[in-house]
Amino acid sequence: MKYEKRIQAKLLQMHGYLTELNKWLPSKNKYLHDGLTRRACEKTIQLAIECVLDICAIIVSEEKLGLPTSEENLIRLLSEKKIISLILAKKIQSMKSFRNILVHRYEEVDNTLAYEFLAKNLLDFSYFEKEIKKSL
Repeated sequence: MKYEKRIQAKLLQMHGYLTELNKWLPSKNKYLHDGLTRRACEKTIQLAIECVLDICAIIVSEEKLGLPTSEENLIRLLSEKKIISLILAKKIQSMKSFRNILVHRYEEVDNTLAYEFLAKNLLDFSYFEKEIKKSL
């Protein structure tokens, strides 16, 4: 696959964001009361999620899986073609939904729920990487 280098570059970029996030993510109490740290963590997870979605778009485009009409459609196409599992598709959908909340409804972000997502869902990125590398 000639696009493997592009995917590897995106995975490396994603790793960088996750490494930063792991360094910055404080205790829940500090997260809730330190706006600067909170915003840094939220922006960083947003960028990591965008790497995931970019990789999905690269694969759909390069494998000519169809014309996606939305990010949801990208995820569905990959799942239907068995490039990713249904479980991973749901995890990516959850990531995308969280990213959309951060980007489009920033003033409405529930900081407690945001912290829980950050604290509990970072392993989903490893799961994503494993499945993508397996499909390559």
